[in-house]
Amino acid sequence: MRRGAGLLLAATLLTAGRLRAQQAQDTTRSSPPRITITLRRSGDSLVAPLVRGERLMADGAFEGALRNGFPIRFDFHLALWRNTALFDRLVREASWDAVVILDPVANSYQLVRSTGSSESFSDLRHLEDALSTPFTVDLMPRRPAPGDRFYYIATLTIESLSLSELAEVERWLTGDLGRAITKTGDVGNAFSRGARLALIRLSGLPRRTLETRTETFRP
Repeated sequence: MRRGAGLLLAATLLTAGRLRAQQAQDTTRSSPPRITITLRRSGDSLVAPLVRGERLMADGAFEGALRNGFPIRFDFHLALWRNTALFDRLVREASWDAVVILDPVANSYQLVRSTGSSESFSDLRHLEDALSTPFTVDLMPRRPAPGDRFYYIATLTIESLSLSELAEVERWLTGDLGRAITKTGDVGNAFSRGARLALIRLSGLPRRTLETRTETFRP
């Protein structure tokens, strides 16, 4: 009798452990998308920050849009602000993009970046890993004044595109942008949007804007 009770208790504890593990896994999966900025120092100097999007396909809204034939655009923007007594001043900013398309024939996800790179993934997990690749963007002036205080603001807009907007984006990505940005922080002057941004509009499809800000710091 005692042996049977012991086995029942062990089975109950094992089942409870599995449920807790499943709940933890579900919580991780259901965690909302976010964008982060990591400030790093090398000795006494602040180096370029790391900007990363996390769990960008986690909630399933944009996966549904992809499977219905609508590409997804990820528009990253990083701005460096100088903190002043009266009005904060924008120092420098940079933007970069990625577009995801679902190939219904191969059932694969195509990821095209404004750097000119293109990748293909067979499942969402590997696509999310690629989308979470951190970018290093150096916006800090070479010789900031002593006592200057700064902060970064990063914004990520995720939106679905119509097929006509996708065609415009493809021409834009393969056009005369030059080397707009690289993972090592190569920010050029060619990434000027102007009227091109007007081609990508809110069209009633899924859309989300994420934003984060660092604490104020001295270089």
